[in-house]
Amino acid sequence: LRHLLQWDSSIAYRKGSTKIWVPNYPPLRQLQLEEYHDVLYAGHFGSNKTFTDIAKHYYWPHMANDVQKFVTSCATCQRMKSSKQKKAGLLQPLLVPEQPRQVVSLDFIAGLPTTTSGHDTILVVIDKFSKMRHFIPTHTTARTEETAQLFVCYIISQHGIPSTLISYRDPNFTSKFWKELMSLLGTKLAMSSTYHPQTDGQTKRLNQIVEQLLRTACKDEISKWNLHLPILEFAYNNATHAATEQTSFFLCYGCHPLTPQRPTVSATIQNVFHVQLLKAYQEPNTIFSGRQPPPPPPVLVHDEPEYEVKSVLAHRRRRNGAVELLIRWKGYDPSDDSWVPESAMSNARRPLRDYLVKQGVTSTTQL
Repeated sequence: LRHLLQWDSSIAYRKGSTKIWVPNYPPLRQLQLEEYHDVLYAGHFGSNKTFTDIAKHYYWPHMANDVQKFVTSCATCQRMKSSKQKKAGLLQPLLVPEQPRQVVSLDFIAGLPTTTSGHDTILVVIDKFSKMRHFIPTHTTARTEETAQLFVCYIISQHGIPSTLISYRDPNFTSKFWKELMSLLGTKLAMSSTYHPQTDGQTKRLNQIVEQLLRTACKDEISKWNLHLPILEFAYNNATHAATEQTSFFLCYGCHPLTPQRPTVSATIQNVFHVQLLKAYQEPNTIFSGRQPPPPPPVLVHDEPEYEVKSVLAHRRRRNGAVELLIRWKGYDPSDDSWVPESAMSNARRPLRDYLVKQGVTSTTQL
């Protein structure tokens, strides 16, 4: 490899490039893959975006193949991401704008769990040129005046007034107030065709991606999704877009930025899955033997989420006489061990009984 590498302060670079050469040491390569795919600000994107981001700074032989295997075997992506199906028929695409922020599209993602701040909807705004996206929390009952205020505060104040605004026929966008506001601002309104959401298909496709990003980021805290929107917006705008082969940040600013759950209300669901809802699970490749699977989610017991107890490790008695137990949770690391009251062990009697046998007693009152 001597003719391919150059050295600087004990770091190997590919000759003629600033990319760091990663040696053939699987744990080190796996660490890079996890940093560019699994962490929150990486966004759990597909193999193409992940490979493009890693290739900005690192290189090793057959890196694209390793990224493909790593991403396709990601358990979180396989569970959370929606399936894709080829659409029938031919579409007439909208004209490509000549500069950023000239043409902007809007849409709502509704039906989300209500947050503590009252948000249950996301206003999605996309710049058609750079693909820059903005995710603005709002609520289903927002009036047209409130939506207009959000648009002014988050979009016009930062990017100026667009010349064309694409949206579907939501009452917020078809109202007289909205039309008058856009007319005063000099913005042309372009509504989607009736019963033809493909007119604004790019935004509709983005809605699916935003929802799967929220699922992977929030997991068990889905009611706090609004707290994750800023970092998810950053992750999306910092990902390479397939159409432009650039990130939205780079197209807008000319440089790359520095980078370092379950719903609260559930229904009784039949424990039978339709075959169309199933897909093959990709086993992690052998070269990623050290890759840790994600911890299992909680199960619902009488509409309450509960985690499975692996074993009881220790006990202690509070001043009020109540007994607390140190629990090792199934599928979780020792760092996740926690103390729980003995009264919370009603659905985990076997681990508790095994612990009492080891202690030589028959009940917690004897501990």
